[in-house]
Amino acid sequence: MKLSEFKESIRERWELLKANTVFTAQRELAYAGNNWTNFLATFMYTLAALLFIKVIYSNVQSVAGYSYNQMLFYFFVYQMTYYTNFLLSYNSLDDLIPDINNGNMDMILVKPVPSLYFIMTRSISVVSVVTKAIPPMLAIILSVQWSSLRFSAEEIIIGIIVWIMGLIAIHVIQLLGTIPAFWFGESDNILDLANGTLQASNTLIPLQGYSPNLQKLLGTVMPMLIATAFTVSILLGKSNPIFLLVWAVIVGVISLIVRDIAWKAALKHYTSASS
Repeated sequence: MKLSEFKESIRERWELLKANTVFTAQRELAYAGNNWTNFLATFMYTLAALLFIKVIYSNVQSVAGYSYNQMLFYFFVYQMTYYTNFLLSYNSLDDLIPDINNGNMDMILVKPVPSLYFIMTRSISVVSVVTKAIPPMLAIILSVQWSSLRFSAEEIIIGIIVWIMGLIAIHVIQLLGTIPAFWFGESDNILDLANGTLQASNTLIPLQGYSPNLQKLLGTVMPMLIATAFTVSILLGKSNPIFLLVWAVIVGVISLIVRDIAWKAALKHYTSASS
């Protein structure tokens, strides 16, 4: 690909991202009641989780080697992972299943844009993230004693890279839970299983709380621990950062390869619902 073609491809994707984000925001702002409900639901969940952590540590000094403050930081990274994934993947993939069955997929495929990129950017929910994420995240930020946490520049850089690789792995798992709809016409339950398993594997269970075998399983075959558990372990200096970095990069690259293969296979098996 020539440099001019590459620049044009980036410009096209940027314009598409802006247009999709603005349209989604306009749609969400039309239903103010939903935004208030989202705010109350997530804020109450966060308060309940913070209270749960407080109760646990009123009886113990540490859990899997994590102090109370370190567990609050773990919860902070977990919520960052959850809301970022919600922003970039959840709604878009949830909308894909009905599109396959009602003919909307036909319209997507004839657009002069990369189909998977369009699908993954068309429902970026900025308004929902603002109403759902910012208030509870502020509550967590105010709960953490940041002055007692020490991060080196190397750990921060590696932690960010590992976090991104983990988000890629989560995205691919969710996509793989969605595309069976191309063959069977339905995969809501598979996607729900993938989302539920991802959330359950990360909630308040640090990396050191898993057995070595579970660490390998949930870091490779079902790479659910990378975004949160690996990242926090690196930032808090509890694991070898280079080892986890190499692990995460390998899993992230393989995940992208699997995603592309699976998406191409799904499109080959797609039968138009409008004809």
